[in-house]
Amino acid sequence: MAFSEITGQKNIKSRLMTAVKERQSGTFMFTGPVGSGRHTIAEEFAKALMCGNPGSDGACGKCPCCTYFDANTTPDIMRVYKPADTKNIKVSYIKDSVVPEAVLKPQFSQSKVFIIDLDYLGTDSQNALLKSLEEPPSHVVFILLSSNRDLVLDTVISRATEIKIEPYTGSEILEILKKNVPDCPEQTLKIASDNCGGIPGKAIEIAKQGEDIDLKRMVADMFLELPEASYCKILNDDAEFMAEHKADAVTIASDILLIIDDLMRLKGIPGYKKINYTEHRTGLEKLAGSPKTDSVRLGKCAGAVKDFLRALEVNANFDAASCSMLLKIHEELTK
Repeated sequence: MAFSEITGQKNIKSRLMTAVKERQSGTFMFTGPVGSGRHTIAEEFAKALMCGNPGSDGACGKCPCCTYFDANTTPDIMRVYKPADTKNIKVSYIKDSVVPEAVLKPQFSQSKVFIIDLDYLGTDSQNALLKSLEEPPSHVVFILLSSNRDLVLDTVISRATEIKIEPYTGSEILEILKKNVPDCPEQTLKIASDNCGGIPGKAIEIAKQGEDIDLKRMVADMFLELPEASYCKILNDDAEFMAEHKADAVTIASDILLIIDDLMRLKGIPGYKKINYTEHRTGLEKLAGSPKTDSVRLGKCAGAVKDFLRALEVNANFDAASCSMLLKIHEELTK
């Protein structure tokens, strides 16, 4: 893969190519939400830095360094990702393995690269890295990754060049989806793109869910019809829908809570962009704009959903619990 094969992030790729061309060392920190492509960009950047003959599109893909990189046999890169046996990387591993390795020269490449996922480094482990980050040898490049900048020590941030992953456009998300889930129906891809918040990883996950997307759509349609629905419809059609999807009851409840969350956001900030149900924005905005929809009533709707979930935990009568939830939501949204 070359930089051009990575969808989007045009400004970032240009910036990284300058770093490769100038053989820059030091510390770079990629920040962005989970699923934003931080790891993919970091790996391609590392390969370009280690390449013996990088071009205008990154690594050449042909030299011995690229061959070793692709085969995962080069000793000149160290990856510190999610540990298999513990929640976080142990501080002893940073002190005994990473720090000593950072003073050694590369064996094949011009650069020795460390890719470190800070999401799995606690305070002590980050502190153990500080000296290496502050005074790295000229041949060493640290690539740090973080999905939550607030959990990164200020002392670490101050030693790094931060690169924020830019939002992906709808067309870029669709391009990524077609590469990763090529057999997915076009309509499903569009739904995934509209409901991923501009995060490729989330879009791929949604697209792979397949039938779950249809369920999410049906749940949203049912919810938006509740304020105007008759008791007969709720106790017959909606109750039947719930009974048919009893196995997905927890998922349905979670989806309803996400819809209520969207209404809360739109109620507080009309036109709020980052909602969960983009496909249903028109209906949600209409409902959020109703004087009958306020934060107190929405809070009670959420409470009804949580009561339903508690009823499921104690094996209460499913039909009675689901009808109670739907009627309570209907009541709150029609007062």
